[in-house]
Amino acid sequence: MTRKTILPWLLAAYCAFLAFSCTKEENDNQGQSLEELDDESIMRLVDDNTINTAYYKDIFLDGGCELNPGIKENGVVINGRLPYALKKAEITDAEYFLSTVDDVGDGYKESDRTLQNSIFSGSADDLNGVLLYPDGEPRFRMFYSFGGHSGPHGTTLGTSGRENVNTFYANGGSFVGSCAGAYLSGKYANGKLSSYYNIWKGGNMKATGVGNSSIEIEIMSDIFQEYYGPKCSAIVTDVRHNGGGYMDVNMAPEGTEILGRFLNQKGKNSSSSGFYGQPGIWAYKDSPESGRLVVTGSHPEDAPSGDILNMTASMFRYAWDGSGIAKVKGILKNGETRYMTRKTSDYKPQYTAIGDLQCHHFVVYLPKGTKSLSMNLQGRGDYDLELYLKKDGFAFPESEPDYRSKEAGNHQTITTGALDKGLWYVTVRCASTVTATDTIIDKAAGLGHYFVYSGNTGVLNGVPYEIVATW
Repeated sequence: MTRKTILPWLLAAYCAFLAFSCTKEENDNQGQSLEELDDESIMRLVDDNTINTAYYKDIFLDGGCELNPGIKENGVVINGRLPYALKKAEITDAEYFLSTVDDVGDGYKESDRTLQNSIFSGSADDLNGVLLYPDGEPRFRMFYSFGGHSGPHGTTLGTSGRENVNTFYANGGSFVGSCAGAYLSGKYANGKLSSYYNIWKGGNMKATGVGNSSIEIEIMSDIFQEYYGPKCSAIVTDVRHNGGGYMDVNMAPEGTEILGRFLNQKGKNSSSSGFYGQPGIWAYKDSPESGRLVVTGSHPEDAPSGDILNMTASMFRYAWDGSGIAKVKGILKNGETRYMTRKTSDYKPQYTAIGDLQCHHFVVYLPKGTKSLSMNLQGRGDYDLELYLKKDGFAFPESEPDYRSKEAGNHQTITTGALDKGLWYVTVRCASTVTATDTIIDKAAGLGHYFVYSGNTGVLNGVPYEIVATW
């Protein structure tokens, strides 16, 4: 090899060495940078677009004090009959509280109110109330409110009951309401502060003045067509209406969606009425973490068929698809045990015990990968817990996690082979739950319904556990 041929070869080799050195230095620096990521930076990597799917049941229906305890057929309340649209919307795993008073004009029984408050506000057996898990997350995916007398119902629930409904929505549970249910979602009625939930932030409704009749609703959105219809601009006729209201557009919170508007009362030209052309169906989602509210001032829940049934089923499904995102409790650090043992009353949801059929999510961050990761989950009490691990996505049981441990009992372990660097999601699921029995309140008259829990009821106040990841 001559001098002329050696020099270019040496130069090329030197350049290749420099390139390798620079790449190695970059990789080393990147590894060092990833190693030094603080907790806030790691949490910014967490997926914020996955809808939570882990709930005790699909929906809770409230037909309590001063509300109709069922739908109407031929003008008569059928105690215990739920909206027909639930079946069409395939939302069937339900619980409810339905009072023993059929006609809301007859007020309520004090015994109903006492039972209602133990259900919504909590009791010694269930400190959180039926709607909430011990950490304040929604125990049901949705909540539905029947029509009736909105202010009196809010009053019978009391402050704690109303706050629990608000917390339910803020933490991810969706809300559907008819007539009084729509009023209850806001803050005001005809501009006056009332005993409402204020989940439709600062919202106000005005009375239509239409009672014991029906009304036309023009569909103003393409949303319904994504589900069961009707299409935008369709006019749905003969929707039962009994004293309900319409949305005050001047006080609607930002982000409120108008889905339908009122037209004529049956048999009348209502073009000169205050409600004509005003929003009669609307939706609102406060944040990705909150649920979605979908309400109407009318009573479409009574319809067994046709456009009204389709419209109502679409309302339920739109609310369903708007439930809150899955959230991470925190970061598991190498060799550090995390104790999830707090109670509801401690107000530390990031460290609170888990509820029935609930999932708690954590993340592990591996800046350089590892030859093996070991996870140990230990619960307290006679409950079944499960453990899941997945790369780059929430490890719900149905989401095809990379590793799982779900033998019966409260102790689970996972030991992996080599794992890639990056974000790994850890899920703890409580597989234990209660036995729920639909129970008639006034057995002699056959009126009123609620669910009695039996079996492993201790799960209602949370299953404490501890978890550690080592790599």
